[in-house]
Amino acid sequence: MVNGDTQKRVLITGCSSGFGLLTAVEAAKAGFDCIATMRNMTKADYLRGALKQADAGATIERLDVTDAESARELVAKYAPIDILVNNAGILIMGSALDITEEEMRRIFETNYFGAVRLTRAVAGQMIEAGGGLIINVASLAGLVGHPFNAAYAATKHALIGFSRSLRLELRPFNIDVVSVEPGYHRTEIIRANANLTENFYDKQSPTFEYNRGFLKLMLDEIVPRAADADRVAKKIVEIMQAEKRKPHYVIGKDAKWLTIAKWLGLTRYIEDRIYKYLLRATRRENRRAQAKKEARGRKTEDRA
Repeated sequence: MVNGDTQKRVLITGCSSGFGLLTAVEAAKAGFDCIATMRNMTKADYLRGALKQADAGATIERLDVTDAESARELVAKYAPIDILVNNAGILIMGSALDITEEEMRRIFETNYFGAVRLTRAVAGQMIEAGGGLIINVASLAGLVGHPFNAAYAATKHALIGFSRSLRLELRPFNIDVVSVEPGYHRTEIIRANANLTENFYDKQSPTFEYNRGFLKLMLDEIVPRAADADRVAKKIVEIMQAEKRKPHYVIGKDAKWLTIAKWLGLTRYIEDRIYKYLLRATRRENRRAQAKKEARGRKTEDRA
């Protein structure tokens, strides 16, 4: 985007797929000087292909948001940065009783401390430039929780709290801080990029069956109904272009419905409904697992 004679520069993290990739393409199409970053550069061809298809261009750089030194170096290299979009995030599914402390720390290092790290690196030059914009991509999970993804939800709660606090701190410097809180959308974080905790299938865990039930619920009912991720990318670019912005944006019918229900004091109703779906999915998965076990037993008998 060109403002007078100056093209605004935007730095976006987590651009190998999902919201990050789509936002980079939308920002480049809108005329921003886009610096699209990702940890795994072997996935850069996906972004290059999307940019080529859109007839748009962006600079692609490697950035591991958990590496403080590389974050500082990249920010210094591309100073001044007008807009920062903290999008990088990971998901490790599993019960809070099963996930390891190391796995929790990995999620926090990327989803929360990564965003804090980039924000602190960029804020100084924004203050010096007289203003800027920081957009933190949080989640519905940061508003109402996310069963069997407690660590992920905790990082998003933390990121929303950080955003709303920082918004007031940076207001004297003409720096706007906005959080974006999407519901379920079709991105790789709830499909190919969704990892399972190493203890997910530990049969000694009291939550073993419910871990599997929730995974079944995600794959069979939640992912197929997820909204198109393009709408989130378009909203983020719309926020970049706006003269006045709201403190946060809830995106998606599911997110809006759940936040309204929470505001109306219907949290217990929401929990009961989720619990009912979880029990149903768990029973189905148990029946499927039992059928497979019996089939294996019959094959063994036939061979004998």
